[in-house]
Amino acid sequence: MRIIKCLDQIFRPVLPNVNINNIQKNKKINILYFIDVSKFHVFEQLLLEESLFRISNNTTEGLNNIGFVIVNNTCEEMNESKGNECIFNNKKCVILGISNKIKDHIKDTNYIKENKISLIKRFTGGGTIYINKNSLLVSLILPHKFEKNKKIYPSNITEWSYNYFYNTSKQIYDKTQINNEKNSLNKNHILFNQYFNYYENDYVYKDYDEHNKNIILKKVGGNAQSFARNYFVHHTSYIWTCDYKEMNNILLNPSKQPIYRNKRKHQHFLQSIKLCLHDDIHTPNIFIEKLIKHIKHIINYKNITDQHDYWFFNKINLKNINDHILRNSEHFDDIYVADMNLLQCIFNYYNNSSLFNNMRSTYFLDLEGKKVSDRYYDIPTYFL
Repeated sequence: MRIIKCLDQIFRPVLPNVNINNIQKNKKINILYFIDVSKFHVFEQLLLEESLFRISNNTTEGLNNIGFVIVNNTCEEMNESKGNECIFNNKKCVILGISNKIKDHIKDTNYIKENKISLIKRFTGGGTIYINKNSLLVSLILPHKFEKNKKIYPSNITEWSYNYFYNTSKQIYDKTQINNEKNSLNKNHILFNQYFNYYENDYVYKDYDEHNKNIILKKVGGNAQSFARNYFVHHTSYIWTCDYKEMNNILLNPSKQPIYRNKRKHQHFLQSIKLCLHDDIHTPNIFIEKLIKHIKHIINYKNITDQHDYWFFNKINLKNINDHILRNSEHFDDIYVADMNLLQCIFNYYNNSSLFNNMRSTYFLDLEGKKVSDRYYDIPTYFL
């Protein structure tokens, strides 16, 4: 494992272990990083994502590209402290899209206060979600050049991500791959069953009701995105468990909603992603393992078919957080180690640099919807 100590090593990486003989000449070398932040509060995850998104957009133009896949298993219980690890006994939070107002989405601010639920305004659009150890979060931060066959817009990014990253029923075959490797990947990287689909800007459970002769559409994953000149971010919150009573206490049925919701109550509209998963996926961690395998499959195929770019799939282990996790290490081209000082440097550079004046859009909110300090809510942090 190689230690990453400074920003340049991420945003303008040097690859000392690259065997140039295995890469076609004149191909541009790029890196897709995988980071697991499952022990982070969602607020810090969003701050990290916003920082990576904005810095990447400003620093990699015309150079080799980088991208990030960031996952957060919010269902994971954190009951013990080891070394410098933080314990998040209270991860409850409501996350509003960048244009959303509390009065339009929060049912009872007194309930929010009494139950110590933090309010967050994120840097992307989309709707309002409630997090309480109930969701699996997956974020893609990618250069526009990652997809060369079609132009990605806010209006088609859900369709693209469904077909490209998640719809593993559409297997990718290539005769130049070794058959044994291809068969192994095709067998082991399937994420979803036939009920998983997309509709409008959501991922949905889709089935046909024979009795009533109509199509059933229930939301299993909400999406939000932001676009800049060179990069886009697309993050998804997959619903793992549904506490409808708690949702009804907190969230209004919003006036602005997808047409297919048709004013349905939360319990009639929202559904756990578990009904859409392949038979051998029983936990969020198994889902993450399968996702890693599938992304590696995508990158392998991309490197075979792309004449101009070569992508490495590398993992960044966070010291004292997940550097002990060795599962799936064979699916990464390289594994790096970084400590919290690096994440702090990334955030501070974005938050304080004149290059990004007034760009930060992720904040805590008080009950009136006003921006407050990063210490307003009493939550342990890793890099703030």
